[in-house]
Amino acid sequence: MAISDTCSILSTGNQNDIVNLFTTIKNSPEGIDVQEKHKFMEPLLIHLAERSWNEQSKTNVNGYKRKPLIRLSLCTAMTLGLEVLKLLGRTTQGSEALFSEKGTQALLKISGLDDITSFQDTASSQEALKCMANCILLDEKTKTYLENNNGISACGRLLQSRPTLSMEVQFLICRILFFMTVNRSDIVQQLMDYDIAQSTEKILVENVQKIKNDKSIDMTAPINPVSVVNEALKMLFNMILAYGRQQQQQQEEGSTSPTPITAPEYFRKCLLPILEIIFLIPPPQPLPLSPPHSHAIHALMQYPCPVIIEIWREYKNDIFQSPDLTAEQGRLFVANKMTELLQDSLMYLIPNEDPDEQAPPDRQHYNIDAVLSPIILVIRNLAHGDPNLRPLIAHNLLPQESDRMMPVNQGKGLSAYLIRLMTSAMLPQTRDAVCETMFVLCDEEGKFDDNDYSDVGYGNAIGFLVNKGIAMEPPQETQVNSQDGDNDNENQQINPITGQYVSAERDQGPALADMTDEEKEREAEKLFVLFERLKKTGIIDVENPIAKAMREGGGDSDSSRIKELDSDEE
Repeated sequence: MAISDTCSILSTGNQNDIVNLFTTIKNSPEGIDVQEKHKFMEPLLIHLAERSWNEQSKTNVNGYKRKPLIRLSLCTAMTLGLEVLKLLGRTTQGSEALFSEKGTQALLKISGLDDITSFQDTASSQEALKCMANCILLDEKTKTYLENNNGISACGRLLQSRPTLSMEVQFLICRILFFMTVNRSDIVQQLMDYDIAQSTEKILVENVQKIKNDKSIDMTAPINPVSVVNEALKMLFNMILAYGRQQQQQQEEGSTSPTPITAPEYFRKCLLPILEIIFLIPPPQPLPLSPPHSHAIHALMQYPCPVIIEIWREYKNDIFQSPDLTAEQGRLFVANKMTELLQDSLMYLIPNEDPDEQAPPDRQHYNIDAVLSPIILVIRNLAHGDPNLRPLIAHNLLPQESDRMMPVNQGKGLSAYLIRLMTSAMLPQTRDAVCETMFVLCDEEGKFDDNDYSDVGYGNAIGFLVNKGIAMEPPQETQVNSQDGDNDNENQQINPITGQYVSAERDQGPALADMTDEEKEREAEKLFVLFERLKKTGIIDVENPIAKAMREGGGDSDSSRIKELDSDEE
């Protein structure tokens, strides 16, 4: 169809012809090239914005006037036209009219955000909000246009009317504000004027309750309670982060202004639905750290431990509906639940045990570093902030007696996985998070100050310790008392380098003095590989002593045999 014909059909106003036109374009958008799209977009926007397409709303904002219902054909044409606009606007090329300030003004009018007092929650207003969200995502200039035309205040006011908004509009407004609040503390402050904390809390509470209690909800629908919660949590994460950074910058600059309420304190009541997601809603499978749990962890990461403890103490009986829950039982539940989320996700993402080995094909699309590091940081913050919780977390994450029958970085247990991550070259964020967590669990008790590295093994901790500027004295053999009642292991000597029982080392092979030359060479190869991997982590730059010995020894002909070992040879 020629572009002149499409414009002619729009100008005639014949509803059947317009519906047929929109249906044709929607079913085959590839039929319009860039030049045709450029000529078509502006008259389409004008047509949609200037005509009276108003439908009866699905829900009416309390106290706001209702617009009259019009013919179904007009509603169908309006919705179809906006779907076409959204489809053609997925690329900026040829869609200049949509991504202009006039285009933003048209979308504000069509969506009803230009006049909140007459907002109608309809299929057409929802499609217009989808177009707006897409425009913000694709072109940064749209953010400025939205600000200049009071779009932020309109979104804030609309969320205040949340009890009468559909899930679709809740989702779309949260998504728009998620895009708008990236590194924009000024926008967060503007939204605070419209009580954004209470609006966010109510959206989260309402939809979390639906997830928990309403089994009839179609969770496969594009917009459902889970997707609404996800967008609200992403928006919350942005707002706390942006506002918190601004406050930190003001403190660093020595501002004398009265200290305002902190972002975590302002959004403190949003913590309750976050805790319900983490502790009461069964996590997704096979990867527990998937939405909504992953977004809940991201949001929780922005709260300091004192605020979390305060909300936990205030609402823990409401969360568990158990007034008899003791403080110790609550702490044990928290430690075990966080450990379970971490362990199950870790085992799924790294089934081959080596964090630097390529993931199986069906898991390579995951950003493992981004998935694992947030929950580890949350665990670290909880352990650091609550001395009563720390030993429970340490019991779950640090090696136990049975783990010391081999070097503590070997094996299939959670502690072995975490200790291997301490020297990972491919997962730097997770590596640093694990190291910080282990440092809290070990050094809060002053073990590192006493040169006691037996919990994780000096060889696994050396890079992190150097990076933190901690003096490293040559470790001595230490002793450990059994924590699980196994008298055979009481007062066993531990190799501080590997964390393994010395007696178990004797069972596994000969001492250096008893080795053949071939066995010594084999151990040298392993040491060579260990130092090369340590250098790859980037947290310590050391010269490989094996390579140095080879160089100073004049390049022994056997040196070519030093190579990276296969994992089954180590």
